Amino acid sequence: MSTGEPGADEVVLAARRVGKVFKTFERAPGVLGVLRNFVARKEIEVAALADIDLVIRRGETVGLIGANGAGKTTLVKILTGIVPASSGEARLLGRDSFQLTDEEKRRLALVMGQKSQLWWDLPPIDSFQLLREIYSIPEECFRERVAAFTRMLDVEDRLKIQLRQLSLGQRMKMEIIGAFLHDPEVVFLDEPTIGLDLVSRETIRGFLVKLAEERGVTFVLTSHDLEDIEETCRRIVVLDSGRVAFDGDLDGLSRRVSGQRAVEVHVDPGAQLDEARLAEVLRQHGGEVGSRAADAVTILVPAEGIRGLMPALFDALPVRDLSVERQPLEHLVREIYSSSERSGAALPRSDEVEST
Repeated sequence: MSTGEPGADEVVLAARRVGKVFKTFERAPGVLGVLRNFVARKEIEVAALADIDLVIRRGETVGLIGANGAGKTTLVKILTGIVPASSGEARLLGRDSFQLTDEEKRRLALVMGQKSQLWWDLPPIDSFQLLREIYSIPEECFRERVAAFTRMLDVEDRLKIQLRQLSLGQRMKMEIIGAFLHDPEVVFLDEPTIGLDLVSRETIRGFLVKLAEERGVTFVLTSHDLEDIEETCRRIVVLDSGRVAFDGDLDGLSRRVSGQRAVEVHVDPGAQLDEARLAEVLRQHGGEVGSRAADAVTILVPAEGIRGLMPALFDALPVRDLSVERQPLEHLVREIYSSSERSGAALPRSDEVEST
């Protein structure tokens, strides 16, 4: 796999106005309703996705987040060719994702946290050998990858133990190793850390970041654990009610939702603050006091006011220490959903705002 400059801007995944509608039947209640269902069932349509536009280039690491029912897994299934789109077009590696050839499928990998691709009754090393045959992996490359990946994920001593006897974290690490054995170019990970302990999650995150940096792997990660997204992905796509609510980086999301930063200022112990001067500085830069503690004050200020506020604070206060924090991703996403519920519409997309 090439990780150099050539092809760095290559589009590996594109969705244009993708929509997905599932058809189901509404069941009438009661005994008579059950009998009526045999004669005439009422068909209803459920829109899972609507007008999804998305472009992902080679080497990008994209976090796909949203509430339950937002359409994350449905979108992943369409992009990987598992199910067809009802409308629009989804392309992967330059071809309709539902029409991929076997050779093109070899360039992909899909990890789903609640489904296993390894054989339950076999030790992982045996499953890996089967995958080696399926993907025609050269023996030397296979040995090197198994050794490197098991070392990185700290499961070297678990290769010969039956999969069913491994812990949940160990099983998921083996699943991820299996997905990366054939050196895929594009990897989709759907809730890969669900139910895992903190240590296992951190190990898996480090593994994904390293492979993205060293091998140029493009991956799309969906997760309800927002720390997964923050620590592994440079780009965030937020789905809300089947639509793209935001597409950009974390700083951009913070600016779009609230536009504020929290500046925590620690002053010299016992120092007297010039309240009038502090109030004037905050007024000039659009800031306000968020909270106070012994020898510390937290100031909330618009992101664009940070640069001018810093030197002014040092002039106005006996600053001993200072830190600037952005809002956690979890808080930002919660604000998106709250805003959507209040207004009945999703947060405008980046391109919609920038074009106005």
